[in-house]
Amino acid sequence: MSFCFYSCLTAFVLLLPCLTLAGPPSSGASSAALIAEGWKHRVYLLYPPEKVKSDEALGEVERLEVVRVSAAKGEVEPFLLVVRPDVPLRGVEARLSAFTGPGGAVIPAPESAAPYLGYIYVDEPSGSRIAQKMPFETGTGLFPDPLLKGPASVRPAHNLQFWVPLAVPRWAPAGVFKGEVVLTVRKEGWMPATFVSPIRIPVELTVRGFALPEQSPLLNTAYYSTAQLSAGRITMSGRALCAEFASHRQTPEPLLPSPELRVTPGPELVVDLAAWEKEAAYVLEEMKLPQVFLPVWGSAKGAMQGLYFLWHFPAVTAQRWPAFPLPGLPGATVSAQNGELTEDFKKLFGAYLKQVNSLVERRGWVGKVFLSTMDEPYTSHVTGEGREQDKPANNYKVIRSLVKLVREAAPALRTFCTANPVPELEGQIDQWCLRNLEAAGNGRFPQPKGGGVLTLCDNYRTFIDYPMVAPRTLGWLCWKTGARGWLTFETLSELGRAWQEPTLVYPQFRGGTVWGMGQMFYPEPLGTGLLPSLRWEMMRKGAEDYEYLWLLQQRLEALTPAQREGALAREAAAFLEHVADGVAGVGSELETSSGPARPNTQTQQAPHRLREEAAAWIERLSRL
Repeated sequence: MSFCFYSCLTAFVLLLPCLTLAGPPSSGASSAALIAEGWKHRVYLLYPPEKVKSDEALGEVERLEVVRVSAAKGEVEPFLLVVRPDVPLRGVEARLSAFTGPGGAVIPAPESAAPYLGYIYVDEPSGSRIAQKMPFETGTGLFPDPLLKGPASVRPAHNLQFWVPLAVPRWAPAGVFKGEVVLTVRKEGWMPATFVSPIRIPVELTVRGFALPEQSPLLNTAYYSTAQLSAGRITMSGRALCAEFASHRQTPEPLLPSPELRVTPGPELVVDLAAWEKEAAYVLEEMKLPQVFLPVWGSAKGAMQGLYFLWHFPAVTAQRWPAFPLPGLPGATVSAQNGELTEDFKKLFGAYLKQVNSLVERRGWVGKVFLSTMDEPYTSHVTGEGREQDKPANNYKVIRSLVKLVREAAPALRTFCTANPVPELEGQIDQWCLRNLEAAGNGRFPQPKGGGVLTLCDNYRTFIDYPMVAPRTLGWLCWKTGARGWLTFETLSELGRAWQEPTLVYPQFRGGTVWGMGQMFYPEPLGTGLLPSLRWEMMRKGAEDYEYLWLLQQRLEALTPAQREGALAREAAAFLEHVADGVAGVGSELETSSGPARPNTQTQQAPHRLREEAAAWIERLSRL
């Protein structure tokens, strides 16, 4: 959600003096295996991957000869190689070869080398001075997070980690593919003549007999601040940014360029949707994402975006649309003092909606374009004069007035609100983004009486000093609670100083600290693009896990009534009913929840094993 929510945290979060000590060592040391040895260095495998700190010793572990990985068609399945030397090594790279499989099918080698992990120094555990216990283990030290490009170096008794993603094409036939990781090290003059490079590590990839859905059933949205792109000197194209988000099952918000507004003699509002239509088509039709947000708001430069729209009451009575002046278009005040939309706004914004609605119907995008209403209408956002009028009842009235206009002027659009369902808004909201998880208890969310799809926002699963599994649990949390996706409010927060100190400090009280909130990327040190984080990659794994479970549910629903009554189908249904219980605890959105954090798995072992079991069930049911 918007970081403007700081003003409402007082009622929910009590900050106390920090009693938190550094957390226990990461789980990587206990799950590693020795996969290769070279002169004065060893190479460890972690599959599924776990976080290993820069100086964390892996100790005595089992020895493996081959990396064995399984994945569905259309999936990206990563493993981790950790190089730990006794001498300094430079120019270290890891490259995947091509993979050869059934019938001579070849998965081409990636164009670039595997990224290696950079480290962020955490000097204070996330959650320090926050009274409520964090939902995952935290700690201090050098934690891996950014994914870096190019040859790497490592000093003695430290870890150089390569993130090796296996991307399985949708056309790949089921069966075993064989390839290798080629690990090269620059040979220095002081090294012995017997020094051997590269090391070749065999890899066997088992491609499953099914593909992940081409369009994810998840309604995920990730916001990025255009201002932060400038702060980080990022000049990557909008298409490249969209492709990055789409490959991780995330709808980018905002979708740029925005529609252009102008006034013709009459006066009449004319909306030029050509540029926005082109990008919406790219996102919805080429990238196969399930939804986009209609640009509704704007900055002083006129870059409209869809999150968020209406101000809280009574500030909304001074809000104007559009938010930036245009020749012949001074704008209209949104709301009257009684909470109803003004006639001028209804005429002006209604004209905008009607033209968008025509485009949406013509392109066959009915139900895929969402209009946001108000951010957290049940909380107080207004400060100073008028704060006493910032009440849920007043905010709900403004929302109802806006929804009425949308239903009349643009029936092809759908409405969105960052709020838990309430009687005052029943039948008004098509997608509820739940601000906390308390309604689920320890199980599923009740379905809204007036209808609407449920999504959620949980800012407390993506901290840098959490175990690697934490962001992955978002997919399992959605499955467990019945939510259809999650909103990541910000992905580029404080991008200009991401390398310096990627922390968010709560301004109230004693300054509670969390690492990486709202920051999923780093600026390239010597380039103009973005580097993803481990947490961003693990969000994709959570989405893919959800898709495994969704596919299993689809297979069960496709069975005949007689087949559903069989022992195999009943056992698969029982597995699916409780599969998420051991992965995702409910209640970790601490900002707006007063209850304690409920248990979450702290390692990748549980979701990895359950994903494998789900895959086996999908394949078994497909043979019925």
